[in-house]
Amino acid sequence: MKLQKTIQIFILSILLPLALLTAQFTYSGQVNPSGMFRLSDQSEISLPFRLMEINAGYTLGNFDIITNTAVEYRWSTGDYDADIREAYVVWYPDWGEVKLGKQIHAWGAADGNNPTDNLNPYDYYYMFLPGTDRKVATTSASVKFYWNNWQLESVFIPEHEPNRLPFGEEDFPINIAMEPENYDPVDRDYEFGFRLQTSVWESDVSFSWFSGNDRAFSLLRMNMLVDENGIPVGDMYFGFRKTDVIGMDAVSFIGDLTFRGEVAYFMTETQFTEDLFQKLPVEAEYAQYVLQAEYADPWDIQWSGQLIGNKILDTKGWVFDSTSSTKTADLTEENFHSGMGTPFAILTDLGVMLSATATVFDGRLEIQANTFADMEESGFMISGQATYSPLEGVDIECDISQFLGEEGTHFNDMEDFSHIRLGLKYSF
Repeated sequence: MKLQKTIQIFILSILLPLALLTAQFTYSGQVNPSGMFRLSDQSEISLPFRLMEINAGYTLGNFDIITNTAVEYRWSTGDYDADIREAYVVWYPDWGEVKLGKQIHAWGAADGNNPTDNLNPYDYYYMFLPGTDRKVATTSASVKFYWNNWQLESVFIPEHEPNRLPFGEEDFPINIAMEPENYDPVDRDYEFGFRLQTSVWESDVSFSWFSGNDRAFSLLRMNMLVDENGIPVGDMYFGFRKTDVIGMDAVSFIGDLTFRGEVAYFMTETQFTEDLFQKLPVEAEYAQYVLQAEYADPWDIQWSGQLIGNKILDTKGWVFDSTSSTKTADLTEENFHSGMGTPFAILTDLGVMLSATATVFDGRLEIQANTFADMEESGFMISGQATYSPLEGVDIECDISQFLGEEGTHFNDMEDFSHIRLGLKYSF
């Protein structure tokens, strides 16, 4: 954390004032007050949201300074928090591109759900938003080299950053366990990755490799007993497994059809920094994939579909078992939980997402319909969004989402989260 703050202070306190004096300045942003209300009883869903965002850019020769600042607000308490989501410097030499600072990376080819893109953790408060809106920036350095139709990117992250999880949020649709009190340090804090991209047969193809630490925590060891009621008594120590990811993604076109695909192979292993008592070693291999197709019909309706899959390939090790006298059980496909990859893998091992988008009234009204269905258990989400622009830069937004599922499924737990969201957005 000290290194991250040092780099951010350097960028903001030294380079930014220089840019203000001599550089070309650009800015944009939005103010977006909104509220969420349950469909069941119209009560407010009390979760934070981004009330305002400001993007500022400074250009000086071959250098850019990019910043993105957001103000997060919660209606029920009036609490707000200003966050510099991104602040980084870009240099454009003849051979490529160099970035340094707090930034969000974008790997992969699919829209929104990218198993190959694990450089940034996720902000689960914004899990259902698209693209970078649900990412947490990390202090990092990236370098891109261009040569003919080849592009090589390398990324270095000096300090591990976990997902932002909504602990203690009664209104959040997915139950997150209580926040751990004890964390073991990661064995190797820094992370790095490489991505090679090229064009072949009118298609864009990329290969990637990332070596890092899980974004979600796992139970690593314990120092406890289990009482007569099966309740653990003592201390649990959590941490983040080391995970390597090998990925491939591609984009291709056939007439008016666009095809996108990604597959990622994960190898994860618990790394212990010392010889500890009651360790829970874990070794596992799993794969995630996304297949996507897009089509624009003659009526200018944009259709899109995704098949999202998660497959556990191999597991070795132990997990905590409060029902066992030995307090441990063998690690299996059923009790293994991945700590890296697309967030939708926590909902289902096989899901289908469909969407359709149309604009009418000379582009003033945009209508979108979405559905996500669990193909292994009975559960689905259906939603609709309408955005109307009465004036330039002003949007009136209305979203409705409904979750349905059989008892015992994630979608059943999320039924109470079925809601309507109303918002007013001003863009400048």
